[in-house]
Amino acid sequence: MALLHFKPIPRQTIWGGDVIKNYYGYDWMPDNVGQAWAFAAQPTESNECLTDPYKGLTLKDLWEKHSELFGDTDRLFPVIVSLLGPVKDLSIQVHPDTENARKAGFLYGKNECWYFLEAEPDSKIVFGHNAKNEEDLRKYIAEGRWDDLIDHLDVSKDDFVYIPSGLLHACCKGVCAYEVQQSTDVTYRFYDYDRVDAQGNKRELHLEKAIETLSYDKSAMVNIAHPVAEEIPGGIVTHLLSNESFTVTKVEVDGQAKLPAGTYQLVTVARGSGVANGENVQVGSQFLLPRGEALELSGKLTLMMTTA
Repeated sequence: MALLHFKPIPRQTIWGGDVIKNYYGYDWMPDNVGQAWAFAAQPTESNECLTDPYKGLTLKDLWEKHSELFGDTDRLFPVIVSLLGPVKDLSIQVHPDTENARKAGFLYGKNECWYFLEAEPDSKIVFGHNAKNEEDLRKYIAEGRWDDLIDHLDVSKDDFVYIPSGLLHACCKGVCAYEVQQSTDVTYRFYDYDRVDAQGNKRELHLEKAIETLSYDKSAMVNIAHPVAEEIPGGIVTHLLSNESFTVTKVEVDGQAKLPAGTYQLVTVARGSGVANGENVQVGSQFLLPRGEALELSGKLTLMMTTA
């Protein structure tokens, strides 16, 4: 079976620019795009398939009507795979765990992770906080001591960071990142630096909901991701993360390599170019490798692969 290619969905944001457009060579993309959904099957928005015989159908359509491509589809599509390219810092936010997500009518909580394809020198992300408990947190907030409250993590090119639900976090400017998150498209905005839009209005915060789901567990404010690299003929496979939420793998090829058949994979060509199962691919190609299909690769390229 041919690879099934999909078109990313651009999402214009106040912190967006042309990072994604330039990095992936998406000349068709509009301005001020901070995020693009490479793979999503949301009720109101889903990526369009570009490949026959499914051309014109969405990823959501395929998940619901063509389980043979995936295997276990007796559930909601489990992830959103995104491309991130902020030119300004994102708002500081927290995602709900399963318990809090279900209170809001969602089936899943929202764990996520970032792989940094590019990062300017001295790049940082917001990662955790210094409050001991809710009482301490509210004191920081009442006194406006945001800089004392918020913790950071240094990041560099090729770093991988896991962000569990309940963790205060924010992606910051100066990076280009590959993001995987559970498919609950809900974020509680905790702080937005008092920024205003073109009309002078501050963006809505969700402070009480954020506080309700915020974790004070200091052991969760340490990056627990420990990638493991494995050499294969013609390349390197790096197992970035595998848990109950998703499995994320990086594949670097220099020459010829073959990956055995297994579960379905959502594949982003993150660097370089080459041939995949007889088709020319390059940075910016987004394709579904159906369940049970091996992947034969040649060229010099890096793939980011996700399944769940």
